[in-house]
Formats: sequence, C-alpha cells, structure tokens
Amino acid sequence: MRRPLICLAVAATVLTGGCTSDEAAPDSEDFEPAPAPTVDLALLQNLDAPLKVGLVVTGSGARGQGAEFAAPAAGARVAEFRLDGTEEDRLQLQVVDDRGTPEGALAATQQLLDARVAGIVYASAGTHLDPALDLASSAGTAVLLPYDSRDDVAADTTWRTGPSDEQVAGAVGAMMAGRGQRNPVAFTGEGTGEALAALAPADRRVTIAAGDALAGQVAAAAQPLVDGAADSVVVSASAETSAEVVAALQGRVPTAPVVLEPPALSPAFAARLTDLGSAGGATTAGQFFTVGPAATDSSTDEGVVRFLDAVRLAAQDADVPSLSGTDGFGRLGAATADVRSHDAVVALAAAAAGAGSTEPSAVLAALRTLSLGADDGLAGPALAFADRQALPDDGVAVLQSTTRGAERGVEQDAPALSWFVLPDGEG
Repeated sequence: MRRPLICLAVAATVLTGGCTSDEAAPDSEDFEPAPAPTVDLALLQNLDAPLKVGLVVTGSGARGQGAEFAAPAAGARVAEFRLDGTEEDRLQLQVVDDRGTPEGALAATQQLLDARVAGIVYASAGTHLDPALDLASSAGTAVLLPYDSRDDVAADTTWRTGPSDEQVAGAVGAMMAGRGQRNPVAFTGEGTGEALAALAPADRRVTIAAGDALAGQVAAAAQPLVDGAADSVVVSASAETSAEVVAALQGRVPTAPVVLEPPALSPAFAARLTDLGSAGGATTAGQFFTVGPAATDSSTDEGVVRFLDAVRLAAQDADVPSLSGTDGFGRLGAATADVRSHDAVVALAAAAAGAGSTEPSAVLAALRTLSLGADDGLAGPALAFADRQALPDDGVAVLQSTTRGAERGVEQDAPALSWFVLPDGEG
C-alpha cells in the first residue's frame, strides 16, 4: 500500500482544505497486450536513502499571498507518484501550510529544515515568503518557486521555475504589438508588480482594491474603452480580484480583450468568475490571455503526454492521497494538478540523483549546474539552473483561455476554463 501523507505536527499545519467485453482474447501466441503508459521515473534508484522534499502551500490568507496556487500545487503529488514507481517511499513529499503570513512561512520552512529535507518547493507567492527564503538560504537549502514571478526575489539559494515579471511583460508586450493594441487600460491590484501596468499610458493606469467599490471604479475607468480611445485591458492582481475586474468590465465592454497575470491560470480565477456569473452578468466566455510555461493540457509534447498519463493513473489509485490527506488524489487534486509544481519536484530529484546524495548541501551544489528537459522527466519546458531564472525566455508563452473543458478524464471539480498556447502571430 502506498504510504499515507506525512504530517509534521508543529507550528505549521498540513493543508486542510474498466470496461468488460464478451469477446475472447486473441488466441495467437504473437498477441501481446498494449503496454501501460510509461510514467515512472528512475532518477532515485541509486540513492541509499529516500529523498525528502518539502512542499509549502498557502491554504488561506490575504489575497495576493499565494492561496490560489494550493490547487495547482497538486502536480507535486504526480511527481511523487512517478518517482516512487514500483517501490514505495523513494520520494517522501512533506507538505506544510504557511497560512499566508510571514510568521507562518518561517514556521513552515523551519519545520522542513528540521526534518532535513533535501530541498523545498515553495508553491506560493507574495511578500510573505521573503523571510522564509532568507531562512532557507542561511541553512544552505535549495528553494524552487514555480509560481512566484517577482523579479526581486534575492535569496541566493532560490530559483524561479515559472515565468518572471519581466518575461510576462515582454511576452504580453510583443503579443499586443503584433495585434496593434497600443492603448490599453491597466488595472493593478494586490500581489503583483507594475510590469504589465507600464504597458499602458500613465493616465490609464488604475490602482484597485477588492471590495464594494471595485465594480464602480472599474466601470468608470473603462470609459476610454467605450469611447474607442483605448483598445484593450491588462489586469495585474490576484486570481479572485482579477475575476472581479473582468466581471465589472463585462458590464461595460463585454468584448474587450483582457490580458491577465499568471495567477489567472489557477482554478480560483475561473471559479470566482463562475460564481459572479451565477449572480448575473459575468461569463467565462471572454477573450482572456495570460502568460505561462509553453505547456498546457492541449500540448502534444511528450513530457505533457506522460504527465497526463500519470495524472490519470494516480487518480485511479486509491492509495494516492491529496496534498491535504483528507481525500484521495482522484477526488481532490487530479483535475487541477499543474506541470509547474510537478517539474519543480522532478528538478530537485534530478539534482539529488546527480549528486548521489540526499544531503541539502549536495543537492544545492548539483542544482547550480543542472539543465533538464523532457528526457529527464519534465512535463513543461526545459529548465537551466545556472541562472536564478531557471525557465528561459523560449519556454515562456502567451496562453489563451477556452471554455472547452480540460480532457483529463478526471473531471471532478475541473476548472471552468482551460488554456492553450497561442501560436506566434495569432490572437
């Protein structure tokens, strides 16, 4: 039986939150059944001890502090499923919740350091992470950030494995220039930087705050779109606030193209927009664009195909728990598991395998010279850790939303939106 979720009980807490046929099998001696999908990874076979990887999630907290990434962080469980293979406990994923505060982040990180994890995947974002990143740095432990895009994350043992703010703004600027959209209105809220806002003229940059006044504020600022003086919208905010801005815009300019920060890729954006639609007016059927790794469920790349095979197999395995441990992965996690958290765990495993050790210092040293691609088990684009920005520019893509459901075969609680990579020159 696959081992249960490891719970570390100190100040930080674990996140709570066949067919049959009448036909006989062929009688030929040459008949061989189709092989099962190849989803396991052999990276850890030669290690003398199980690899312990810490995963920090944010189960609650203020908007803009990473709670929207708790659902996509389930991709880390898929990586564990693949790395364990036929042997149990080759990888021990240890999950803690930082509760969205600096104090919680410090407690969660200290807990993992005390447990001697080889490295940490911090599946959250926002300024509350900063003290924890400094703590991990002082301990000589690697931290990978699949979701925090801030360019000013300075800890010297920390790498971004998702797009940076600079990359997001560059990709969006190129797309908008290609579409002839040179006069956007920009809305900036909590949890994001100013990079996207800088694409708009200074007099069309609006700072917003979630609350009762937001809808009126957005509606008033949308007047240039109504008049034709502006041609598009960029929104920099948390997933939930971005959805509220979109809903308010749809009441004034329902066909305006809207570019969103990467938090919109989280299920929280589509869920909030769906909730607002139930109350009247809002819809998920808009022109929405964002930026992410150049890999989505609709990609045909080998890494994505293997990842999705693993998602389906893990969902069918009753012994694979959700990150919270409160339910099975198939019921809580399979529909939202993301390649970014998956690939961060795989990268730490590859570093440990390269070092031949599970010691944090050895894993950190190996990570500094590591380069990985699909042949190494990644689901998304290649990563190169010689730079703090491990995801290079050519691994970043503009994505467009669709209301066609994700076809994972595990549609329980599936997001109302899915995303596809926008081909160059289109949109």
